[in-house]
Amino acid sequence: MEVEVFLVVPGDNKIRGYQYWPTETVYDRNSNLITEFGSTGIKDGQLQKPKGIDISENKIFVVDSSNHRIQIFDINGNFLLKFGSKGTADGKFDCPQDIKFYKNQIYVVDSDNHRIQIFDLGGNFITKFGSEGKNDGELKKPYKFDIYNDKIFIVEPFEHRIQVFDLEGNFLYKIGSKGNDDGEFSYPQDIVILNEKIFVTDLSNNRVQIFDVDGSFITTLSSDLIYEKFERPHSITTLQNKIFVGDSPIYHVQLFDYSHIFPSFSSYVPDWIKKNAGWWAKDQITDYDFVKGIEFMIQEGIIKIKKIQADTESSDGIPSWIKNNAGWWSDGLISDDEFVKGVEYLIKSKIIKI
Repeated sequence: MEVEVFLVVPGDNKIRGYQYWPTETVYDRNSNLITEFGSTGIKDGQLQKPKGIDISENKIFVVDSSNHRIQIFDINGNFLLKFGSKGTADGKFDCPQDIKFYKNQIYVVDSDNHRIQIFDLGGNFITKFGSEGKNDGELKKPYKFDIYNDKIFIVEPFEHRIQVFDLEGNFLYKIGSKGNDDGEFSYPQDIVILNEKIFVTDLSNNRVQIFDVDGSFITTLSSDLIYEKFERPHSITTLQNKIFVGDSPIYHVQLFDYSHIFPSFSSYVPDWIKKNAGWWAKDQITDYDFVKGIEFMIQEGIIKIKKIQADTESSDGIPSWIKNNAGWWSDGLISDDEFVKGVEYLIKSKIIKI
């Protein structure tokens, strides 16, 4: 299946869209390019050092860092609207760096203001957290981040660490310190979380390190999985259980398959299954159609379910929390493992039969 992948190109002040097929392919800045938009400037639709990007409901949200704002485009690159300007007040930015959607809110790394700001989907300010400092719970030029299971994982390159907060901005724990041993960093740059694993680009150590969600070191991407040696890996993201790693000096993206790194994990979930889950969460398909999709995944071994003793009496119906889980799973807000727990409940309640 073809998928469009969007990349920010700060040096050219552009957004580029590439066609991706789920094969082990290495991309450079010319391969499979199908669209690009943006130009240098301060007008609507123009960009100055774009950094972060996220997509929601066919809208592309771009962190326009040196213009100190967020710009929003349609999927074809047409400018729609913007929010933010330079400053320190609520809703203003100083060199923002990254953006994420989570549970119908927009989170933005406001780097030179040393904070995270949170907005509604219309770009209206809700709240913020963070203050400048090097102590636990303080931030020093935060750069990239990810949100997983109601925890915010924030990369601080100049402090060589990742700090973890809850959604209210309360400090929980930190990962890493300066160095080149396992679990240490030298100017970490980007982070993404997939299937309970944290992937971090460790720029000056020329590697990608992998941790569990509690921060314990697991491994690095081993040499037999790397197409070319890393040269200051900068960016990282995931799609369909593939890990995309961007090498900034050599302008290409390398692809890695999660199942090759962790062979116990089965093949990626087909795109139509996650779409079904999202449609079902929005009442656009029936319970029957959703359950059939889950039964297909179990029968094909795409998800593996432990043996479960069914209840003597079946449930009257599917509980609402299962539908919420399906919507969050479709949007990538919870892991496959978390979603499987809901499936196990459906089997126990005899709603799904295996």
